[in-house]
Amino acid sequence: MNKTLIALVAATVATLSFGAYADESTAQANVDKAQAKADYKSDKAQAKADLKANKADCRAETSGAVERACKNDAKAQAKVDKAGAKLDYKQDKADIKANTN
Repeated sequence: MNKTLIALVAATVATLSFGAYADESTAQANVDKAQAKADYKSDKAQAKADLKANKADCRAETSGAVERACKNDAKAQAKVDKAGAKLDYKQDKADIKANTN
């Protein structure tokens, strides 16, 4: 009787510990997702701020066609920065998903 009771208690404890482990990994995945999204938003905001600063530099230092070309270069760089941020975000999400499965 004691061996059966001990085996039953051990099985119950093992089952409960697996559930706790699953909850911890899910919680950590949620934290990681939130961090990845915050990083993405931060990178996008930085790209926007850089665009504004670069356009202001263009206005201050050049004029005419050179100014327009400078502003177009600034816009192109902002697009590259935003695309890079999006790519990083997607990669982070894929890594989180791979680690939770």
